[in-house]
Amino acid sequence: MRSVRVAEVGSKAPTIDLLADGEGRWTTRDGAAVPELGGCVDVDLSMTPFTNTLPIRRLGLALEESAQLSVAYIQVGKTRAWADPQRYTRLQSPLGGELYRHESLDSGFTADLLMDADGLVLDYPGLFRRAFSI
Repeated sequence: MRSVRVAEVGSKAPTIDLLADGEGRWTTRDGAAVPELGGCVDVDLSMTPFTNTLPIRRLGLALEESAQLSVAYIQVGKTRAWADPQRYTRLQSPLGGELYRHESLDSGFTADLLMDADGLVLDYPGLFRRAFSI
């Protein structure tokens, strides 16, 4: 069983507290089904680029290959998760590292993510940039 728990800073109770079986079935912590997340294997938290690593690693795309999936999306300040259809495409990177195009198919949002060899974001244009590496 996998879980995602999101809470506001200073809050004792999570605003989102869900369990997933890794096969696309989601429930609340008390066991109630969450059918609107059916088929979602990964979670995408808008407040961090680290959740992009999950589908990128899992998909293992070859160069120029793409895959469409649905993720449990959680936006900062919202108290629920919803299914968000997305596409990842592995592109040729002129800068070294690995380059993936990330698209939200509902909103039309697109970003080209520069990743390191471990699948961690180096640059997410306009949103995140790794400051240093250890």
